Amino acid sequence: MSGSYNRNVGVALLFLGGLLLLVFGLSALGAGLLLRPAPLPDAYAWKSPLEQINNRNLAPATVLLPLTGMSSADALNATLDAGHWENAYALLAYDTTRADPTRIGALLQLGTRYAAAQDQPKAAWCYLAAARIATLSQVLSDSVRADTYLQVAAGLRGIGALDAARLATDQAYLLGQYSPALQRDPQSRRLNQVANAYAALGADALANQARAKTAEPVDALDNPAGWLPREPFVVKAGALSVSPEVSNAIQTRVAAASQLSADAQNIPANRAADWPQDSVAQLREALLNEDQARLASYDQQRAKDAAVQVALGRDRVQWLALKYRVARGAFGVDLVPEWSKNAAAIADAWSDAWGELFRLYEQQASAIPNAQAVSQAMEDVTRQELFAARWGWYRGASDADLHATLRELTRQLREAAIPSLRVDALTVGGQTTDVLLPDELYGKNEKALPK
Repeated sequence: MSGSYNRNVGVALLFLGGLLLLVFGLSALGAGLLLRPAPLPDAYAWKSPLEQINNRNLAPATVLLPLTGMSSADALNATLDAGHWENAYALLAYDTTRADPTRIGALLQLGTRYAAAQDQPKAAWCYLAAARIATLSQVLSDSVRADTYLQVAAGLRGIGALDAARLATDQAYLLGQYSPALQRDPQSRRLNQVANAYAALGADALANQARAKTAEPVDALDNPAGWLPREPFVVKAGALSVSPEVSNAIQTRVAAASQLSADAQNIPANRAADWPQDSVAQLREALLNEDQARLASYDQQRAKDAAVQVALGRDRVQWLALKYRVARGAFGVDLVPEWSKNAAAIADAWSDAWGELFRLYEQQASAIPNAQAVSQAMEDVTRQELFAARWGWYRGASDADLHATLRELTRQLREAAIPSLRVDALTVGGQTTDVLLPDELYGKNEKALPK
């Protein structure tokens, strides 16, 4: 009897042990899946910065600074000094006024800091965004572009995003080879840097090729002035008068935001319920009143001349950017529930405002007397449209339509023998990215990349 009992107990213990091992195994597997880092984006991936902000990581201590009257530059520096990387990223995602060089510099800095914090995917997206600006910007020199690509490549190598690092290195190589704006000494230096970047990726054949390029003779130009980098198209903007109602509304909003910012200094991120409701209500009312004052002011100034209309359009897209950020909860708390319920409509209004602004830019570009200069100016405007579309600000034209416009402008400029590297679409595996290519490689898709 006792033997039978012991056998039954043994079987029960074995079954229980096996069950526990199964439970622990499944738990470990689940934990592994949960803790596995997000995959790094590849060279052709893109996701707008607006879609990458994690509202739960926004730190209340500095997130409201853009509403307090602080300049964009000072707000960014304050968030970086405080170590609030997501706040800084949100500023770069929504700020429509920041110059391309400073936006690139901030993204490179953020990429480094996200990498140090072991957030490799976010670091990769920062580097890819910096490279995208270098490609699309109409104001950067080719020297700055090449430096940006090389810094991006180094950052991506450091986090193991090697495919993306290779494309950034390819872009630096194409610039070093084909840019008409690079003088001989800077060109040789860039090509040596490119060679080192290829070597770091294990692409020894391309590294040797790039080094060999530095020793190749350069033919003298018949007309060196024709190869100098041209000035980008500058849109004329007039002075925008601010009505007393708008001025008073801004002051009220600044005061309310400053009070709420002070009250929220010690609140942790992702604790919206802890925000002081009285102060939140005051800022909500101030924002609603400012919105009404601005709308009335915009309607009153519609009849102004074209240059003032540009200033008005820029002011409108800046305000709608802030309004859309509020609507998406990208200040870490629902500041204006009325806007949050209508976020899609606000996004449409923002996109429409961008479309109207670009129409004004195109009118000025078309009014230039010289046909060649018109094509160059329209190329600059279209690149701005493509950037706004990539950043998630503008949906009035598809990427395909904008690239079709760029191809037609490229055809016109090639016929006029205007040397430059131009924006082209590179499609691989169903994903499309933007690249800069010389005329002889334009339209060749993947075959245009160094081999």
